[in-house]
Amino acid sequence: MSEIQLENRIKMAHTIKVKSALRRKVGLEISWFDIHGESHTQEFSIKEGSVIEF
Repeated sequence: MSEIQLENRIKMAHTIKVKSALRRKVGLEISWFDIHGESHTQEFSIKEGSVIEF
C-alpha cells in the first residue's frame, strides 16, 4: 500500500495502535469506519525515514 493510501486510512481512523517498533520498521494497526458504519482494521508496516501526515 502506498504512503498516500496509508495517509487516507490514518485520516479516517478512530484508533491507531503501534504494534511493534523493531529493526527500522514500525508496525501500525489502524481501525476505521466505512460509509456504511462497518468497522475495519488493517495492519501496516512503515519503513525508517517515511513521512506520514496525521
